[in-house]
Amino acid sequence: MTTTRKKTTAKKTEPNAGATKIADGAREYVQRTAASARERTDSAYEGVSKFNSGLEKTMNRLVTGYVGILGEVADATRSNLVHAISTAEKVAQAKTLAEAAQIQIDFARDNATANYDRARNAVSATRDVVAEGVDAIREGVSGAWSHGQKAA
Repeated sequence: MTTTRKKTTAKKTEPNAGATKIADGAREYVQRTAASARERTDSAYEGVSKFNSGLEKTMNRLVTGYVGILGEVADATRSNLVHAISTAEKVAQAKTLAEAAQIQIDFARDNATANYDRARNAVSATRDVVAEGVDAIREGVSGAWSHGQKAA
C-alpha cells in the first residue's frame, strides 16, 4: 500500500489591493500636507521678519521724532528764559514807569507771538511724525498679512 501524499500548496496571501491604494493615498496626503505646512511656515516667518524690520525702522523714526520734539521744547524754554531775563534787565534800567510798562508790553507781545509760532511748529512736527509712524505700521502689518496668505 502506497500512500500518496497530497501536496498542499500554500497560498500566499496577498494584501488587499484596495487597502494598499488607501495607504498610498494617505501617505501622499500627509506628504502634501507637510509640504504645504512647511511653505506656510516659511511664508509666515518671512512676513514676520519683514514686519519686525519695518517696525524697527518705524520705532526708530518715532523715537527720533520724539527726541527732536523734546529738543525743540528745550530750545523754546531756553529762549523764553533768556528773553525774560533780558526783559527784566531792561525793566531795571527803565527811567520811567511808562518806559517800564512799554518794555513789559513789548515782552508780552513778542513772547506770545514766538510761543504761538513754536507751538504751531511743534504740533505740525508731531502730526507728521505720528502720521508717518501710523502709515509705516499699517504698511508693515499689511505686508506681513499678505506674506502669511501667499501659501494658503
